[in-house]
Amino acid sequence: MNICLGISFSGNRIFFSEMISENGSFKLNNLDNAEIDFDFEDSFFKHKSNQKDLTNIAAEIQNYISKRVLTIHDAALTIGTTQAFILTLPIDYSEGKSSMNSKIYWELSNYFPDNYQEFVVNTYRLNNTLPCGESDDFLIIAVHKNTLEFIKRIFRICNLNLRLIDIDHFSAEFSLRNGYFEQLENKKALIIGLKKGRIDYGFIENRKYKYYMYSKYNTEAEINLSLAKKLNALFEKDINISGVSNIYLYGDDIFENTLEAIRKLDKAPIEVMNPFNGLNAVDLLLNNEKHRKNAYKYSSSCGAALRSLNQG
Repeated sequence: MNICLGISFSGNRIFFSEMISENGSFKLNNLDNAEIDFDFEDSFFKHKSNQKDLTNIAAEIQNYISKRVLTIHDAALTIGTTQAFILTLPIDYSEGKSSMNSKIYWELSNYFPDNYQEFVVNTYRLNNTLPCGESDDFLIIAVHKNTLEFIKRIFRICNLNLRLIDIDHFSAEFSLRNGYFEQLENKKALIIGLKKGRIDYGFIENRKYKYYMYSKYNTEAEINLSLAKKLNALFEKDINISGVSNIYLYGDDIFENTLEAIRKLDKAPIEVMNPFNGLNAVDLLLNNEKHRKNAYKYSSSCGAALRSLNQG
């Protein structure tokens, strides 16, 4: 039996999804969240050496662990898209890895001319061209080294083995592909994350991630308008979006008036994600109405834990 604690930093809350892997199946063992006096949308760079912030965040994680009967050694974490630089870049990979890296860092230097070498970069091929081609779109995800150091310090205080650091949107997408596996076969879908000041969009085709985009808003009153404008633009201008079978939502808070605003657009059926679809979690969710209603808030922490356990 393997246990992994999936943790998501979002807004001013920490979300915990405790997962167990045993004999090839996964079980949701526990859920919880904690409010904290820290804004996880603020740049970690500003807090990299702030011992008070490090201690306060670590204390909430340790408090969760201390309440549990099981011994937990491994954790997987997601941070918000605001903590990363993300773009899609066409790359000719036939020229070799060195040429690819040069192009990526040249692109970074245009955005961060003074410190572009201080980022850790991951890439994900989007398979948007024919297999016989020698170029493709790549998703570039760059996180500053100081952000990673801030995170690692927290988990050293907690004495947890941090097996995975991911971006919340992509862990939520992993939850979607895991829990809605059959529904996504040969289908197109949008996954939308609603967070403080930001909305993240991902396009999936036949269970494969195709591209990512985002929009911003300043106040809660603007969120529905921002979302409607972006969706209208996507469906009107992007031929690939046509034929989307479902739009799946996750995030910090999903309000009924937001769901109604999307339904009025009449683009595709709307579904609030349940990341625990297909998992052995029936008793835990049936016995707690609040968990059932707010399951979507755990999409990222659940996805991080699942991804870590899938890696063995």
